[in-house]
Parts: sequence; structure tokens; C-alpha cells
Amino acid sequence: MTAPALGKGATTLRSATQPGKHRRREHAQPRTAEQVAGAQERRANRWSRRAQLRRISRLKRIKYCGHTMNPEAGVTLGVIENRDGTRSAAYGGLKTCGSVWCCPVCAAKIATRRADDLATVVRAVDGLGGSAFLLTLTMRHERGDRLGLTSEQRARRNRLEERLADVQVAEANGWDVDERQAEADAIELDSLKAQEGCWDVLSYAWQRVTSGSSWQEDSERFGGLLGWARAVEVTDGDNGWHVHLHVLLCFREEVSADLARAALGLRLFGRWRRALERKGFSASEEHGWDLRRAQLGDGDLADYFTKMAHEVTGGHRKEGRARGGRTPMQVLADAVETYEESAMARWWEWEAASDGRRQLTWSTGRRDLRALAGLGREASDEEIAEEDEDADVRLTLPADVWRLLDASGRACAVLAAAERGGIDAASAWLGAHGLEWGHAAGCSPPTGR
Repeated sequence: MTAPALGKGATTLRSATQPGKHRRREHAQPRTAEQVAGAQERRANRWSRRAQLRRISRLKRIKYCGHTMNPEAGVTLGVIENRDGTRSAAYGGLKTCGSVWCCPVCAAKIATRRADDLATVVRAVDGLGGSAFLLTLTMRHERGDRLGLTSEQRARRNRLEERLADVQVAEANGWDVDERQAEADAIELDSLKAQEGCWDVLSYAWQRVTSGSSWQEDSERFGGLLGWARAVEVTDGDNGWHVHLHVLLCFREEVSADLARAALGLRLFGRWRRALERKGFSASEEHGWDLRRAQLGDGDLADYFTKMAHEVTGGHRKEGRARGGRTPMQVLADAVETYEESAMARWWEWEAASDGRRQLTWSTGRRDLRALAGLGREASDEEIAEEDEDADVRLTLPADVWRLLDASGRACAVLAAAERGGIDAASAWLGAHGLEWGHAAGCSPPTGR
């Protein structure tokens, strides 16, 4: 992972007992100089990839992420001293996109937070003497399958479904309805549903898995379901988009994986497969599901998000692609490095279908895992991307200086200087390059100006 940062697009941790509050990054073992240098290199790679993304993205908010200044705050450079003796530096006052699906910088930060939250949940379940399982559900897919509706199409579909539901209520009560409009709405809704892709079918299938009397019966097993957390993963391979689910299922009693697979896994998969078949899709009983015990650092859902953060970090490389296909960051790499028509079209399809969708979803109500673990209100992706942290020292950068650093690709060099030698080293770097800076009010000034 990158060295944790302070400003927009930074990596931070939130206290489980005080949502929205932050703590300094604690490392189990002090990081070596090589590890710090590696983290800085990975950060520079993410920033470089984000700059390339701005040139091709069709999403407006991505074009200003980490590039456009917040007019109310201006750009600042902050540094904190970590408890292992290392430093973390980041910029503040920059706008962020909060795209967990498309932005290399925001995605890494969000994945790190989600991993932290999920690890807290698993520890809480362990503390209760319960058991956690990782359920994976997949579907068969072909190259020609669509990925999914755009955010605008999904919103339109939902509105039409609500209007037609109101028509049914009106007809049941003998009220007057506009039959011509209702017929037009039904035709448009059918047209939208015909355009649904793998992602839309996946969401529908999971709803069917977690509804009805069978789900209620499953929820009472093993001392009762404490709750679940559902994460979506997508890769792009020779057979097209591969959309699948990883679900953390937590129960109150200690149960073996073999018993859970036999008593629960097959029932969940059965509902999953039947739901897919109603939408014209299918799943293999041999390869379409898996259920195993989840333990911290041993392939659980928190570990999945940690790996995702590393994957985002290394997504600029084309080698080492997953067996299931290219990750979204590797799809991006192909697009910005080749500008081939097919590569660009694939990325734009990804942007359009992923925009507005949630990566991680939690059960709520009496089965609220976040409440069980004391995590409090869940921050949105956008809120996590925007989070800042009080710096020990902070400099202000004039607008023209920031624009020069951003345009020349040297913004990360200043961060690296600050992490090597503190705020004095950063101010010295700026001075050596003829760049002005100022002292931020309320923070200790550098000593070497």
C-alpha cells in the first residue's frame, strides 16, 4: 500500500469507535527505506495513471479529480509524523471524484478503508465466539453479453417500475388511470429490461437469494445470522465481462465449513441459479459457487479489499493478469497505452455501466454488522475520498505553483521530499525550483525558510 496521506485522495484509517475520526497510521513493524520508496513509487504510478485517465474519461468528476483546486480552501501540503518514525505527506484543497470503479487514486483509498472496516467486523464476530464465511457466487457469461445499464437507464427503469406499480394500485381500487400512458411506460420498461446486462442480473439474483421464507429459514441457522456484507468484483476476459459476488456471512455460533457448505451453501446457490435462469442466464453447480471459513488475513473479504488496493496500485502494469481476466485497471491500461478503438470502447462501457453502483453493501436493521462492530454510520465512497487529516505542519501553495506542479507531473516529487526530510525538505525543494510557498494558518511553520 501507499504511505498514508493527509489530503484528497489519501489513505487514512478511521477509528471503529469514533466514525469520521482518524488516527495516525500505526505499522506493526517499522517500514524500511525500501518499503517507503516502493510506496512512493506506487503512489506516483497511480497519479500518473489518473492523469492519463482524465484525457479519455467521459465522466465529468474524474476529469477534475486531484487536478482542480477547491476555491474555498486553496491547495496545501501537509506532513504528519507516524508512530514508526516515518512521515506521511499529502495535498489538501483538491477536488476528488470518489469513483471506486474508475479512479486509481480514489479506488485505492476506498478499498483500504473498506478492508479496515471488514477486518473490524471479523474481529467482532470472533470475539462473540461466532463464525464468518466467505460465499462466492458467479454466473456463466459470453463475449456478447452486455455489462449493464447506465446510471441514467437504471434511474429511468426504477421510475417506470414505480409508476406502473402505482397504476396497479389505482386499478385495484377502481380509480381512473391514463391507460395510454401506462401502456407507453410498459413498452419502455420492457425495452430497458431487454438491455439489462450481467451486472443488473447479478443484483436481481442476490435480491432473490436474500428474500422469501427460505432466506428467513437460513437466517435462523447456526444461532442466527448476525449479518452480511456483499462485494462485487468484475474482470474482463476472453468470454466477456465476468461479474461475481463475494459475500461475508456471519453467524452467532461456531460452525465448521463442511457443515455450512452442506446445510447452507447449496440452498443459497439453488436460489441464485434459479434467479439467473429466470433472466436467461445460468450457473454451474461445480464452479458457480464456493463457501469457506473467513479468517483475518487468510482470504476473507477484508483481505480481498486489501488485495484490491494493491491491485489498483499495480494496475498500470499489463503483466500478471488474473486468471479470470483483466482487472478494470488493466482495461484502463490497455485503453490509455494503445488508444485502440476496441480498448477505448471497452473502457467507456465500463465507465458507463459501473457509474453510480456500490461496490460494498451491508445488511441493515437487526442484522447490522456495522453496528455489531461499533463502526457507526458508513461513509460513502465520496466522503472517504474527500477525507482530510490534521497535519503537524502545512504549507500553502499559490494557484500558479500548483498548476505548474500538476502539469509537469512533479507533484509526487514534492510529497516524496516531504516524507524523506519533513516540511523543511519540501520547502527546500520548492525553493530550489524557484517556486513560492506560504505558511498555513494554524499549523506550525517550517523551520528552514
